Amino acid sequence: MTNAPLLSMEETLDRMSGDRELLASLFQLFVSDAPKKLEKMDACSAERDLFGVERTAHSLKGASATVGASQLCAIAAETERAAKAGSWDDVDRLRRDLDRVCGQTLEAMREFCGGS
Repeated sequence: MTNAPLLSMEETLDRMSGDRELLASLFQLFVSDAPKKLEKMDACSAERDLFGVERTAHSLKGASATVGASQLCAIAAETERAAKAGSWDDVDRLRRDLDRVCGQTLEAMREFCGGS
């Protein structure tokens, strides 16, 4: 597991010139999109489509990096590597980690948006 923060708020706000409203808007988009990516990953897993898992993990990794979701980004990167290596055991283990960390991340984003 990564030691990265759940959200890299200062760094992300810095990249956005301190624009909290912009960050809140990005968080809101991410909150609606991330669960869809996880559902897509589940569908790919059910079909035993490693390439689909890899692509979806890559997409989640990029979106997570954009909004500063450091832990989620790291786990998505691990999932992408596991899928590329053809390791269903690792993909399944990491998928559970993705659920847990994504839930925590989305909650933190909702709290930020409620307080902005």
